[in-house]
Amino acid sequence: MPQPLVYLLLFIALVLPVPGALALRLLGPRLGERGVVAWSAGLFTLAIAGVLTLSRADVALLRVGDLTLLLPSSRGEAFVLPPELMPVDVAPDAGPPVIPTLTPRPSATPEATATPEATTTPAATATPAATATPKPPTGGRRYIVKDGDTFGAIAERFNLTIEALRKANGLSSAQADALSVGQELIIP
Repeated sequence: MPQPLVYLLLFIALVLPVPGALALRLLGPRLGERGVVAWSAGLFTLAIAGVLTLSRADVALLRVGDLTLLLPSSRGEAFVLPPELMPVDVAPDAGPPVIPTLTPRPSATPEATATPEATTTPAATATPAATATPKPPTGGRRYIVKDGDTFGAIAERFNLTIEALRKANGLSSAQADALSVGQELIIP
């Protein structure tokens, strides 16, 4: 099938229905309901005819500018690339291309590496004295802020007012609105 005919059929099947539908939308009041239905059926039939013609066409490749599309063949025949499309650096019988990997190839001659010298172990140091752990602030339970939590939702979850939760944690209104994930709140 000639290339210009393939392009025309592609235009009819893929592009023409969109401006056709827009034109029918704009001209609907002038054409009337029967006219819109008739023209819609005609556009639909034309698009389907283009698709069916393309599906039965024997088109092996399609060129659009510098882009060449190889179309699948349903006939079960092997497709041979035209010589002008063959890559220059690949012979036809070279087999599959070799894909480079990120792993380095081993060298032909191993290089000697220096053996690390033994190091001395530092002497043990005295263990520091234990310090008293700080007492948790009074006020009851603790809650760790999770992703998606809001100050109001946390207060509601524990049946508190926002003001009571804010005062228990010593937060201003701006700080209460800017909670961060992992922040610890005291639940009075």
